[in-house]
Amino acid sequence: MKEPKITRIIVDQKVAGQDLVQRYIANNPQARVVHEEITEAKKEAMFRKEATPAKREILLTEKQGHTVKQCPGTDRTYRCCNYHVINQTSNCPIDCTYCILQFYLNNPVTTVYANTAKLLTEVGDKIATQPRRFFRIGTGELSDSLAFDSSSEFSRDIINYFAGLNNVLLELKTKSNRIENLLDLDHKGHTVISWSVNPQVIIDAEEHKAASLAERLEAMRQVQAAGYKIGFHFDPLLFHADWRTSYPDLIRQLFEVVDPVNVAWISIGSLRFPPEMKEKVLEKFPRSKIMFAELIRGMDGKLRYPKPLRLDMYRTVYKALRSYGNQNLFIYFCMESAEIWERVMAWSPESNEHLDFLFATSLYSQFPGLLAERPERLVYDTGIPLHHEKADLPGFRQG
Repeated sequence: MKEPKITRIIVDQKVAGQDLVQRYIANNPQARVVHEEITEAKKEAMFRKEATPAKREILLTEKQGHTVKQCPGTDRTYRCCNYHVINQTSNCPIDCTYCILQFYLNNPVTTVYANTAKLLTEVGDKIATQPRRFFRIGTGELSDSLAFDSSSEFSRDIINYFAGLNNVLLELKTKSNRIENLLDLDHKGHTVISWSVNPQVIIDAEEHKAASLAERLEAMRQVQAAGYKIGFHFDPLLFHADWRTSYPDLIRQLFEVVDPVNVAWISIGSLRFPPEMKEKVLEKFPRSKIMFAELIRGMDGKLRYPKPLRLDMYRTVYKALRSYGNQNLFIYFCMESAEIWERVMAWSPESNEHLDFLFATSLYSQFPGLLAERPERLVYDTGIPLHHEKADLPGFRQG
């Protein structure tokens, strides 16, 4: 995958002296650099312009307010894992037909918050509020975590910072293969590099400008050799003619490269999006076929595949993961009901907080030394640090 050629860098005067700004300028000598005093009115005017396919304009500015937030889960009928996100970059150069960002962030300017010290300090302050809870924090909500990394080198800043923290894992989630800046860092085991994965037939048809499957596999091989933990996200699973064979074959290829003992977690989810997005997808990607599948409105108001199809796809992928991986893999559903968990895996988390606790329990068992102490259920249920003796708490139920 090639990083898009940036044509214009707009520098807010408030961040002109930041290291990240200087990197963007130095790594993009072809770009025109404009220094301005950026107001909210100027931002709105930029965003109202017609979006260009490659999103080649970068606005480097200052983040006001909080940058570390809880992942915006939907209706609590669906299980959410209490993940946290850092919104340092907003917009993505990869054009996936199904990506919800094109619905919410359909503008030509990629916004990058360059006041890195404030962002990282906020991470430390956040996890200090619950010193006995283990946090998972990622950067991949509003942009691909690594797609702009050749320009920003932000991965170096954030990985080095998380290496010095004790009760947290950083997740960099990507569809790229831009891992050059990661390979010589002393991450101390505190970073997970995860990939959203689909068969090559889906990458060709629906994941425009993303790295090929072969490129992602080679990137996985390199980061595993550099000691990083790996994550996989089968989300969204996409219905297509050969899905029954293509997904198990994809899983076989993944575990030919990645040792299951190095896999921190695996998510499974299916196509879902607001009904209003369908028209935008058909307009922008007229050759895409994903919108012509049978879709129904879910409990959160989003369109999804009907339950029988979702169950069929989930069972196929889950069975292949257990077959090619191992029985200890931590596999979870993203935004699915307890019923789906039970019918596919024969168990379900009791609540979002319980799922968060199960993540910590799995990481404690799989990676000795990562957590200072065995996770305690009530810490996750209440968010309050405990000082009493440990109780006999329920653990990971799996059938």
